[in-house]
Amino acid sequence: MWPKRLKLATWNMGGGILGESHQRNGTPSLDYYAAILKEHLPDVVCLQEAHDYHGREEGQVEYLAKCLDYPYSASFPTSESHLIDNASLALGILSRFPIRDATYGKFPNPRLETVSPHGESWKLHDKGYVVGSVDLGDRTLGLLNAHCFPLQYFGVSPTDPMFERMRGMLTDALVAIGDAGMSFAGIDANHDRIGELLGEALRPGRYASAFEGTPTTPEGVQKDHILYGHALRLLTTTAAATESDHFFCQVSVLADGG
Repeated sequence: MWPKRLKLATWNMGGGILGESHQRNGTPSLDYYAAILKEHLPDVVCLQEAHDYHGREEGQVEYLAKCLDYPYSASFPTSESHLIDNASLALGILSRFPIRDATYGKFPNPRLETVSPHGESWKLHDKGYVVGSVDLGDRTLGLLNAHCFPLQYFGVSPTDPMFERMRGMLTDALVAIGDAGMSFAGIDANHDRIGELLGEALRPGRYASAFEGTPTTPEGVQKDHILYGHALRLLTTTAAATESDHFFCQVSVLADGG
């Protein structure tokens, strides 16, 4: 019997480092992240900016899966880390149920460069998305986990024409997994108005956005979003402030007919 009530979450964990973003060589506090996840007990979690150490040691996704008894996990390195040396930032998934056919897609990167407020040279790192499914037994939950470029630091917008292909890739992936309405997406869009990026996917009968105008960062800005398919009924939403630079975001949903 597949579970009719599901708790689905997304969280940019910033390499496991607490405090403001873009710290260099900070010490990860993974037990803190584990404690927040244990408090909310999500069934499926999309993680952005988890560190992967290229096999030298256990990655952060694997550590959290083991610590919290998630039987299924996946980690997809996306780019070199801007937080520490000799590591990659990864998109991760933690799940109570089997993860099927998860694949990574990379957004076209225009290789923008800028100077940080502290005078450091910044370049636009690769970003992308993971698309797959979660096996609930006699039903399948489509899943998308995405991290979009932090374009606000580079003086451009994801609504600009140069990012039309990025928007199209996300829209196509969402529509592909969302035909039956049993699907969800956890997205760090680095943009507050998700409808400006994914309006086609948010048409009636496709997806709805669980958080509209809800701050998901300590600065009071929304960057993080959860979209859910039309066969899922939204019960509750949680955007919990944490010691991280992103809030922990979660929805509780009821599958149609449950």
